[in-house]
Amino acid sequence: MALFGSCLVSVIIILSQRLHLKYSSRSSETYEIQRSHVNPTPRIGGIAVLMGCLSAWYMSDNLAKDFLGLLIFSSLPVLIFGLLDDFHFNIPPLYRLLAASISSLIAVFLLETWLVKVDVIVFDQLFFYAPFAIFFTIFATTGVSHAFNVIDGLHGLSLGVSLSVSFFLTVLAWVTSDVFIVMLSLVFFLSALGLFLLNYPWGKIFLGDGGAYFQGHCLSWISILLLSRNPEITPWAIVLIFFWPVVETLYSIFRRISKKRSSATADRAHFHQLVYDKVKSFKIFGYSSTIANSFSTLLLLPLIIFPSVISLIFFNDVKGAFMGFVFFLAAYIAVYNLIKPKLNQNQPNP
Repeated sequence: MALFGSCLVSVIIILSQRLHLKYSSRSSETYEIQRSHVNPTPRIGGIAVLMGCLSAWYMSDNLAKDFLGLLIFSSLPVLIFGLLDDFHFNIPPLYRLLAASISSLIAVFLLETWLVKVDVIVFDQLFFYAPFAIFFTIFATTGVSHAFNVIDGLHGLSLGVSLSVSFFLTVLAWVTSDVFIVMLSLVFFLSALGLFLLNYPWGKIFLGDGGAYFQGHCLSWISILLLSRNPEITPWAIVLIFFWPVVETLYSIFRRISKKRSSATADRAHFHQLVYDKVKSFKIFGYSSTIANSFSTLLLLPLIIFPSVISLIFFNDVKGAFMGFVFFLAAYIAVYNLIKPKLNQNQPNP
């Protein structure tokens, strides 16, 4: 039902776009520095993902139903603010972050859980104090929710990350015999897949801010539930599963601050945009930006999946998972600096 509901609503949105395209897409006159597509396209795919989840919730009759309902309810603030931005209400990033924080606060009280450790010896002592643990959990989940929106720049990229995260959370839950989390994760995997089938490779419909925030919020809280129910799992394994959105966001903040720019200022220096610009510069696909866009996502997906594979190997090994994170972080920085444009190449070094 999650797959069918999401796919059906996606088809309806595409077929009815003449009625709402003026409101549900970015107009061709609107300049976006991060833009990687040409034709006006519906950006309200988040509605399809939501309907897929609601279909699964309505039809299910097991223990996961109640928690799925609570999870969806907690996401409403950030989902609504994201959809408002998709419908041209121009919601500032700060307001969307605030909405994500409110959603996480609601999740804390509805799900009655939060992080109790991060497997950093000195830092873990602070998690004995519930107010600190709750604050850190809200901070982390808000950041992840925002990160899913940051990486949403190519056909299938944010959805591909969502599929990867939900799949590996499903496998990790299966390895630890947590059927409850397996069912929750599968709902989000299949609802994302329903939209992905129509988003990739031709980009007939986009996930949008609402969908990106919604998936980031829900998947981050499924991981919190997984950790709380299975203390043998190290949080570093979860960090590896969420590696791409987390590192891409943190490195973007670091990059902008190091250049004395606002961390909220948009630019075309994200990893996926550099890959897209590089692919276009080779003119392998002529002047087809759509094919270059989708091919760029295809190039990135292995880099997104590899850290998650390592997380399954070291899911209960703190040192192994941490060393895996350090390795992939170093690889990310090295590749980023390798593909970024070289400035002033014709000028002598001072």
